[in-house]
Amino acid sequence: MKCHVPGSNVKVLGRTIHALARFGDELYLESLPDCIMFRTLNAAESAYAMVKFNKSFFSYFNYNYYSTDDNEGLKCKISMKSALNTFKSPTHMDKQVENLEIKLDPEACKLIFQMKCKHGIVKTHYVSILDCKAMQAVYTKDLVPNRITSHHRILSEALSNFQSSDDQVTVEAQSQSLLLRNYIDSNADLTKVIRTQINLKPSEFDSYSIGTDTTITFTLKEFRALLGFAEALTLPLQLHFETTGKPAVFIVHNGATFEAHFVLATSKADTPTQATTQNTTCPDRGKRKETMAQGSASKKPHLDVDISKCLDEDSHLFNFIDMPDENMPMNGSHVDQGGKQSEDCDMNANSNGLDHKQMLDSSHIPASPTSRTMVKSVFKRCFEKTFDPRSLLGAVLAEDSDSE
Repeated sequence: MKCHVPGSNVKVLGRTIHALARFGDELYLESLPDCIMFRTLNAAESAYAMVKFNKSFFSYFNYNYYSTDDNEGLKCKISMKSALNTFKSPTHMDKQVENLEIKLDPEACKLIFQMKCKHGIVKTHYVSILDCKAMQAVYTKDLVPNRITSHHRILSEALSNFQSSDDQVTVEAQSQSLLLRNYIDSNADLTKVIRTQINLKPSEFDSYSIGTDTTITFTLKEFRALLGFAEALTLPLQLHFETTGKPAVFIVHNGATFEAHFVLATSKADTPTQATTQNTTCPDRGKRKETMAQGSASKKPHLDVDISKCLDEDSHLFNFIDMPDENMPMNGSHVDQGGKQSEDCDMNANSNGLDHKQMLDSSHIPASPTSRTMVKSVFKRCFEKTFDPRSLLGAVLAEDSDSE
């Protein structure tokens, strides 16, 4: 196999290798009579990517250059890290590389990438072949009831609202809306996670056709990778899917030049925690309010006891209490020293119609607090009018200065 990639398409090939590197650690290359295919698969076998470059992508293409006997083409598997070393900076490769030549000899154990750069510089990369086999995934994209075509910017802006720690995303497709939300495990504490939910209308997409209402969940890492690939090439993204458990196929293509398929395995969303967010939250709030009300009612006697205990124990340094005069009547109201009017309790409960529980008896009056004596003993000198330094015991460490 031998082919030449023009400088304008080298950038596309480099971005393709970088996008596939976010899926798997191994790169499968297969040469066919009309195209070259690059494939990869992640370690969990839940994400598959395939990019097909047609003959029109190359300036020269010969899949049977070394006169092989079979017409099936050549197959090989290389390390993804070795492929990344060949395309280190795909952003500026179109300005540096004039032509890229790819050679694959069935008798050799190396895959050759030869770059002819400007100013007569030639860079040759020999990549070791790990195995001579191909890999193919089984999926369908045509006979599916749900198809969506979207501009890459719509989904990119939607994913920018998700947290970087989110692993999976749930897509709830209906005829009138498309709902995106982060997947949260049923065993997770809902009070410690961030719920993100984006609602998109059919008018925001280029084409929107939902034959069956479906809810699917897939990995967010690979979804960001394929979306970044479509954004780098400024191409729309097509989504083909059917029901839960069937793979979702994302397609990025550029007419007759190349076509990329990204297949992601789907899983079922957890209905109790994912589908009904508001319905499960509102009863919990009402139940929480009811529990708080019951708790406050049950703790009310305890609070009264604590308040009375705090009032019994004098917690202030100074607590002046104006005792009423013995000749002053206890009924009615009086004005204290600050000018604030307060009502006094009627000592004659029977005259005002108070029951026995509300009667104020002298036997229930608490005793005088004992903490004031302790406070005065600690701050004894604060209550003295004068202070004589000669009363201090011990030697004087610093004498008074002279009067002059």
